[in-house]
Amino acid sequence: IIIPFPDKVLGKDKAQTFNLEFDSTDFANRLGNVWEISIPKLTHPENLNAYNLSLSIPNAFGRPAIISPLPVSQTPGPTYTVYRFKTADLLEKGISATFGQSQFFNFNLTYHLENPNIFPVRTNLALPPDTAFQKITLQTLLPEPESVSIDTDGNWLAAYLLFSKQTLTVTATGSAQIDLNPRQDFPKTELANPSSYLSKKPFWEIDNPRIIELAQKLKTPQNIYSYIVNNFLYDYGRLSDENTRFGAANALDNPNSVICMEFTDLFVALSRAANIPARAVNGFAYTTNPALRPLSLKKDVLHAWPEYFDNQRLIWVPVDPTWGNTTGGIDFFNHFDLNHIVFSIQGQDSSGPAPAGAYKTNETDSKDVQIEFGSPINSLSQLDIRLKLPVTALAGVNIPGQIIVKNTGNVALYHQLINLTSNHFKLAASSWEIPILPPFGSDTIDFQLPATSWLDRFTDNLTVSSKLVSLNQSMALKPVYSLFFSKENLKYLGLILLSLGLLVIVIKLFYEKFHQD
Repeated sequence: IIIPFPDKVLGKDKAQTFNLEFDSTDFANRLGNVWEISIPKLTHPENLNAYNLSLSIPNAFGRPAIISPLPVSQTPGPTYTVYRFKTADLLEKGISATFGQSQFFNFNLTYHLENPNIFPVRTNLALPPDTAFQKITLQTLLPEPESVSIDTDGNWLAAYLLFSKQTLTVTATGSAQIDLNPRQDFPKTELANPSSYLSKKPFWEIDNPRIIELAQKLKTPQNIYSYIVNNFLYDYGRLSDENTRFGAANALDNPNSVICMEFTDLFVALSRAANIPARAVNGFAYTTNPALRPLSLKKDVLHAWPEYFDNQRLIWVPVDPTWGNTTGGIDFFNHFDLNHIVFSIQGQDSSGPAPAGAYKTNETDSKDVQIEFGSPINSLSQLDIRLKLPVTALAGVNIPGQIIVKNTGNVALYHQLINLTSNHFKLAASSWEIPILPPFGSDTIDFQLPATSWLDRFTDNLTVSSKLVSLNQSMALKPVYSLFFSKENLKYLGLILLSLGLLVIVIKLFYEKFHQD
């Protein structure tokens, strides 16, 4: 930067007044459907007598979805809107503004599975799941898994059977819609077992005396976040190593050598020690400026950040102390962004499930995570229902049955109400709700048709239905005596009677001959 001074100003109480102007492409970025403005806070504000900042934003950007800190005024013009801020706010943190409500990413993920054993094993891999801020459309999953289930943390786990010494490559493609505000269709989370998110785990040493002392002092998620952001230093030198995970206690001992894993582990440990349910998230974080927002690397570009549970809103709230630290004070606590894609969630287990990009064998060293900006993929909400009942059944006994429901679409289905109706049977339960069913996921509902009179004979029509599909199936009910008087049984009975008749005739002939002799 060159500053020309046109005049010499010398002497006591004399001052040189000058302007410094520069252009930078780092402050504003067009990311897919979203414009992001990020201006770090001043490093040494004590050296300034005054500091004023205003943003002139093109009206074509639309209204801001997030702007932090809140401006004290905004002045619309024909082509630009000018936002002005309080100096005190600017000295505490930088400016973060987002123009756009949703972001779309297309993903292509590769998983390398291997069974080194001599016996078959069943293994799971973690697909990108739905969250309160993320909606997944799964376009392809090849080969198709046996099933996809959801664990306690909300992970989508695809199950595969691997035979002896088998290797298998699985590819998943689709899109992730990231929202700034919680989705209305995503179920509110009631923690059935809050203590499971408050317990000690490897890397989350909540019984460490220093962690206990800090947790008692900080008490709130906001204070914990601010403490970590302001008292630790991101170690850029560790980006090129194998990223050994230090854990929360070691991070306290080495505050100048932490990366996203330690920022995350320390937030989780301090929160749990303060009786705040918390967990870790692994995934992908998009950035156009790795110097400003460094990412941790492990062959693929992965990132870690924590979540804490909000008891008022009943959602898991993501925060990113790593980016809060490396962006010079941009607020990633009160306002998250549209660049974080969740691959896996670690709450019950601090080490698993592994995220996409971490499924590799000794022979694979490929780039397995490919993310790019995209557009929405058409959502296909589709359900397949099968009814398992005998074609014929006997009257007078309970008849067990099953309803098998499978999601054959490409998006998760929520609050699916399954109804069963019958023409003749009085059902004790005829309606069931499935809270969530991921793509390729299935659920089985067991039921019983109650016993009727032993002498009943009729054909019943049963209907299983949901909002998406319905299925009709008939079942013939026969009285118990039909066991003895069926056509097949009558045929055998006739043969028996004929045989008995012949036997009587033979005995009678022998008897008459015996008396004549």
